Amino acid sequence: MIFETTAKEKLEVYAIAGEMKKDTSLSPDFIAAAVEIALRSQGAYDLMTLWRDETDVKEREEIIADLQESIDDFKVVVGPQKKPKLSFENFEETIKDIKKFKKRLRDLVDQRGGIVHLSKLTGIPQPSLSRLFSSASMPRKTTLYKIAVALDLEEKDIVTEWTQ
Repeated sequence: MIFETTAKEKLEVYAIAGEMKKDTSLSPDFIAAAVEIALRSQGAYDLMTLWRDETDVKEREEIIADLQESIDDFKVVVGPQKKPKLSFENFEETIKDIKKFKKRLRDLVDQRGGIVHLSKLTGIPQPSLSRLFSSASMPRKTTLYKIAVALDLEEKDIVTEWTQ
């Protein structure tokens, strides 16, 4: 949702970005994208303030992962997207297929330097990538393409029934 930020809120976003810059695990590209959407999205703004106020490292990592999802969601998609219909009758099979796909992708990532290296190449925070590979959900198409470009993978390595 688009919202108007006040001058005070804009300064707050930039101050938080300065604090984020001190965190060496966060890339400048990630911080810039977070600022860009926090100036327009109340949810991203709230996540940035939550990150600033949080002292627990694990909680901060979760907030960064959520902020990365917000960044990915905020990107403009050109044209309509056709998404596969999920039948609850085949739900368990779908979960197995997604896990199998993610294991194969993780193997490719590990062969090419691992999660930390991938984080540096893509600008996606390491906690976000770790969560991507440990969850049962299907990664976003934009995230998969970032991974493919960073690791010089072929499209066939990242395209499945669930990403088309």
